[in-house]
Parts: sequence; structure tokens; C-alpha cells
Amino acid sequence: MERRYVELDHADADAIELREDGSPKIRGVAAVFNKPSHDLGGFREVLLPGAFDGVLASKKLDVVGLWNHDPSQILGRTTSGTLRLAVDETRGLTYEIDPPDTQLGRDCQTLLRRRDVFGSSFAFTVNPSGETWTQPDKGLATRTISAVSGLFDVSVVTHPAYPQTSVAVRSLESWSEATQLVERSAGGLTISLDFDKTFSAAPGMWRSFVADATGRGNRVVCISRREQTDANVEDVRLAFGDAIDQVSALILCGPGSTKREAASTAGLEVDIWIDDAPETVGPVISARSPAGARAAAAALAARIAAHV
Repeated sequence: MERRYVELDHADADAIELREDGSPKIRGVAAVFNKPSHDLGGFREVLLPGAFDGVLASKKLDVVGLWNHDPSQILGRTTSGTLRLAVDETRGLTYEIDPPDTQLGRDCQTLLRRRDVFGSSFAFTVNPSGETWTQPDKGLATRTISAVSGLFDVSVVTHPAYPQTSVAVRSLESWSEATQLVERSAGGLTISLDFDKTFSAAPGMWRSFVADATGRGNRVVCISRREQTDANVEDVRLAFGDAIDQVSALILCGPGSTKREAASTAGLEVDIWIDDAPETVGPVISARSPAGARAAAAALAARIAAHV
């Protein structure tokens, strides 16, 4: 689960309004479309219109309105009708809460009216196939989210709680370095992408890498030290999703051999290893293929095999 604080213009900030019958409502914008986020630790994020359509259409939708993401401080809930969510294509995901006649509800209204509090935040998960990553020539990487898989709460918050993102910093660094190597190459590279703690740490990120690398004429394989069982093969294939069609070889070699040995047995000469545990790759040897000769120096200098 990830959390994002919503940076809002004054007009979209949380506010109290009164209905014709005099009852109060809290309204605000939980997520903004088409607006790059602040720096989230080496990358920015953009939510596309339609990102929430799937979760909002679910008959099992159960989202709570909270104070500062505290599950014991409930202001409303979709299942009871006291929290209502809607999509405004020009603004984003909006919400409206009927605050309870409790101390919490009254305090929250007072703070909003005084403008002591005016921020929103939301908790969500992303569909791995619903995100793409791009690396501009200059500036931060951009994560574009087209499909949210889960929405858990919208919260009135006192301070921006810039999140610990689920995207590990080391994954981002390796993705960026690997992407730059691929962009500088003339194609024809064989790239081994590890699964556990590499692909699985940031599936959407590495799906984008696979699509970009293969689109530039390179070959991507997945070599893992998982045991060769039907269950493990299915697990890996499901995690890759549609991207598995762009992976030319899936090799589960088990813990008894190095990945380099497994590649050699399969007739593969790997030019770039992307792996969180370089000791499992085996000793570094000079690349023998023409493509490997072009990429070996850059690959080793970037130490792609040394960190994810």
C-alpha cells in the first residue's frame, strides 16, 4: 500500500460546506489527474484520468474517510453512504463526507473552517500492468499510473506525509542505469533480469524496462535460482503478466548452480545482468559475443549486477 499527499490549489483544498438543510459536509479532492507530483525519492508520478475507474466500479468497494490515516478516527465510509467518491475529469478523484456528530467530527469541522487543516491524502495500490516508467534525458524518472488496483482510504491530514514509496531506491537506481545502457546501445544485447527482489520489488517498473529493451532490438531473459517446479513457473509467469510474452527465456536453475552456468547450459551469452545478489551470477568473464563486446565495459562500470 502506498500513500500520497495531494498538493492542491486553494480552490480544491478540503472545506466545509452546508447543505440546504443545514447539515455539514466535508468535500475535497483526493487525487489530482495529469499533474506531476513532487519528488518522491528520485521519481515523479502522474495519475491519468480513468486510473480509479476499475476500483470505483467494484461492487465490493469499501473505502473509509479518516483523520490522518488513523483507522480508529473514522469520518465516513462508502458502504454506509457517508463517504461518496466521484471522478471529475478536469480535477481528479473527489470526495464528500457527512461528518459524524462526535467529538472527532465536530473538531474536524472546526479546524477546516478555520483553515488550520486543508490537505488530503489517499492510500492505494497500483496494478502492475497499470503503470509505465520513462526516463527523460534530464530530470527525474516519471511513473505514469493508468490503473489503480485498490483504494483503501481518503484522509483529511494536518501535514504532508511524504511517503515511503513501495519502489525501492536501489530498484530505481538500477532501472535508470539499465535504461540508459539500453538507450546507448545499438541493440542486440542479451539482458538477464532476476525475479525475486528484483522484478518482484517493482513489477511495473521492470515491465516498462522489458518493453523498452525488447522494442530496441534486445533480448530479455529471466534467470532465477528458484527450483524448477510447475508452481514456481506459474508464479513467475503470473507476476510478469503480459510482459512474459516479451521474455524470450525463463530459466529456474535452483540454488545448486550459478546463473551464469545456467545461461551457458541454455546456450545464452548474457551481456547485462540485473540482479540484487551478484554472487548468484557467478564469476565475471569477458563477453564473447559481438553485442557483449560493445556493452561489457559500460555494463561493468555501471555495476548493474551489483545492486537492485
